[in-house]
Amino acid sequence: MIFKKNISSLHVPHNKNTADSVPVFVSAPKEVVLPMNMQSGHDAEPVVAVGDHVYVGQLVAREEGRASSPIHASVSGTVTKIAPVKLAGGKEALAIHIENDGKMEKDPEMKAPTVTNLDEFLDAVRASGVVGLGGAAFPVWAKLEAVRRNEIETILVNGAECEPYITSDHRMMMDRSDLVVKGVKLMQEHMKVPKIVIAIENNKQDAIDKLTELFKDDPSVEIYPLETVYPQGAKQVLLYNVTGKVVKGGQRMAALGVLIINVSSVAKLADYIENGMPLVDRIVTVDGSAVKEPRNFIVPIGTPISHLLKEVELKSEPGKVLIGGPMLGHAITDLDSPVIKATNAILAFEEKDSVTAEPTACIRCGRCMDNCPVGLNIAGIGRAMAKKDEDERAEALTKLGLKQCIECACCSYVCPAHRPVLERNLEAKSFLRKYNAAKKEEGRK
Repeated sequence: MIFKKNISSLHVPHNKNTADSVPVFVSAPKEVVLPMNMQSGHDAEPVVAVGDHVYVGQLVAREEGRASSPIHASVSGTVTKIAPVKLAGGKEALAIHIENDGKMEKDPEMKAPTVTNLDEFLDAVRASGVVGLGGAAFPVWAKLEAVRRNEIETILVNGAECEPYITSDHRMMMDRSDLVVKGVKLMQEHMKVPKIVIAIENNKQDAIDKLTELFKDDPSVEIYPLETVYPQGAKQVLLYNVTGKVVKGGQRMAALGVLIINVSSVAKLADYIENGMPLVDRIVTVDGSAVKEPRNFIVPIGTPISHLLKEVELKSEPGKVLIGGPMLGHAITDLDSPVIKATNAILAFEEKDSVTAEPTACIRCGRCMDNCPVGLNIAGIGRAMAKKDEDERAEALTKLGLKQCIECACCSYVCPAHRPVLERNLEAKSFLRKYNAAKKEEGRK
């Protein structure tokens, strides 16, 4: 990694059109679809069957395997189908379909968990179903459990929200700051971490001011204003810009004494511990050039994207719809794809804003390398991928530190030749994973 005063430097249009849009509950959909892969680890395992009646907050799928997370019903009604569905990005996953009975009845057995020590706190976080709500979807329990194995000095609460358009974390800090405060205090009380830093980009001055006031009497909590640049919210960038520490490829952040958790995740785990309501809904920003009145909604997990788009007036038929932001989001081909735990935004763009420029030859300007937050040799990765010998290719990619790529898309954004640089990096990472897995398997024989 190249050491700089500030390793994020790309200025992208903010387009925070919904910064003042207080989230409102979306009208209940007729059906929700709950994929089993809504976390970055192993898929969850259904514990209900077709024909079962379920309530809001009822467990419908248990965690199964490494870094998995439980899934709960977001509406009350009847399980009509358990079958594979295709998701944004082309992946397919088993999903539970629930027909909404319109009553939104809560699970009668729901109750707030008893939390008096670290074990009970981590068990509650695990049962809550909360994952990284900034987009990573890593189970929060698996992240916080690192306190058992490492001496954690600092928890960074990530309120940067650096992607254009998205304001779901911003509104969480403004409208449910009480839950943010409770979540921080729960971590302080049970994890015994000496310092908590809430890092927020300075284009959210109202959130900075509000949380500064709420924590003014607690010297162990720092509100840290960040420069508004992209990708300020990436964990490696946030870590360096706030603490000056650098996480190396393959190294866990906890080994440096730091954990990073999204601010909305903090609020949602507090909600569960206080009220017993697991993660069944989230704030979603609906915006884009095709949207006449951009808004924030509180949306049941599993709601079809088409249902959300009907809630806002569209200027025209969208040429492209993204889940997530314009830098890291995925274009979808099916508007009935569901909102999942990590969905922080739905962006609909007019046809004229949806055309991808044709790539031309690389002009060797070096902008991709100048704007890479972790200082990768982007051109070198391209040359390495051109090697026909797989052993030579893998060796070159490893030496170039490919694993350090944070997939922020800065390289593609600044390329004047409109080359799909990020896509090539992703292809390279996929190749290296498969190559290493194959070599590991060979070693076992």
